[in-house]
Amino acid sequence: MTNRKLAYIAKNHAPLVLDRNATVRHACQVMTEHRAGSVLVIDDALKLCGIFTGRDAVAAIAAGRDSENTRLAVVMTPNPVTLRPEERAIDALSAMSSGGFRHVPIVEDGTIIGVVSRGDFTGMEFEEFDWEAFYKATHTTANRQIASIVMGQTPLVLTTHDTAQDACRAMTERGSGSVLVVNAVGELSGIFTGRDAVILSSQVADGAATPLQIAMKHSPITIGLRGTAIDALRLMSEGGFRHLPVVSDGKICGVISRSDFTGLEIDRLDEEVHLAECIW
Repeated sequence: MTNRKLAYIAKNHAPLVLDRNATVRHACQVMTEHRAGSVLVIDDALKLCGIFTGRDAVAAIAAGRDSENTRLAVVMTPNPVTLRPEERAIDALSAMSSGGFRHVPIVEDGTIIGVVSRGDFTGMEFEEFDWEAFYKATHTTANRQIASIVMGQTPLVLTTHDTAQDACRAMTERGSGSVLVVNAVGELSGIFTGRDAVILSSQVADGAATPLQIAMKHSPITIGLRGTAIDALRLMSEGGFRHLPVVSDGKICGVISRSDFTGLEIDRLDEEVHLAECIW
């Protein structure tokens, strides 16, 4: 099914909703507990007034804010773009593409219905949204080599002695979703993402000074240049993460994220999973 109504996509989603006076630490604790990428923020009239995501957690750490004493009203993205339940997947993808964000609240007559993220859409919905990508994919391949995906890429790289604030400032300046962390001899040791920023803020009040050696995800799964898009998507799906470092002969070559793949590649993995379930 392509271009589904947002009401259908969000029907089984129970969005996390907090008051604007809730603390950043509480929001991050709730997001971590529920493995959620966002919290919708309401005002005194119980109306949507903002959204808080991993990107906002990164910005808060970059600014050196204390998660225990900082209110959501201070660091949330205010007045987020919203869509109505009867609108379609293509409308949400268009809003995300134009605004550069991953989450869109669904609201009807002032009432919060749910929230959708990029991960909620099918590959064919991505392709229907981006016909140029569809044309290119159908005339080349739906399973590219990793080398072609990271070609020319310069990933953010910091050391284990750098701080979470250093990482968050670099991510904010670059508009990047991750930082790769290396040890004293330049070998990949970990990765730090918006999800790690949320986890850190849920655990300590002042996470900015925390060394990446503590804040990062240690020994991340990696993929080589000879791998394919489906290989990478399979690893991400099985591991439940959105960023995958690319390493060849011990050298960091880049990092890929879910947004780097075409809809056809996403659908091809879905077909593979469905076939495996049928065989089982």
